[in-house]
Amino acid sequence: MLKRYEALSLCAAVAMTSLSLIAVTPAHARSEPVVITGQRASDLLTQRVSFADLNLAAAADQTTLVHRVGSAVKQVCVASGYTIEANLRARASYLGCSNFAWDGARPQIAAAIARTPAVALNDIGSDTAASLAITVSAPAGA
Repeated sequence: MLKRYEALSLCAAVAMTSLSLIAVTPAHARSEPVVITGQRASDLLTQRVSFADLNLAAAADQTTLVHRVGSAVKQVCVASGYTIEANLRARASYLGCSNFAWDGARPQIAAAIARTPAVALNDIGSDTAASLAITVSAPAGA
């Protein structure tokens, strides 16, 4: 009789544990939704820097592209209201804009240089050549 009581106690314990897990699962499943926010590209002042006329296999043309991007970085930052002035706060804001723009442009420059041999082998046409550009963006809100 004692063994039967132990078996019933064990069954009851398993049943209670199972019920408690079932009761906990829906509460855990109702977690808050994850929301990811960011800036839309349309909110950012951008400028396209063409390199269709450059041979990025040549170091001199790579340097030319970097100079073009540098000019575009200055243009988008100034147009967005960031200025290089004598006061430290304005200079820090401009440098923040410049860093943002360069952080977006550097991977594009590296990808353009890396794909140069493939582009040369495929002998691109004028339509594709027109799309060879780096996009430089300033952060929203100066």
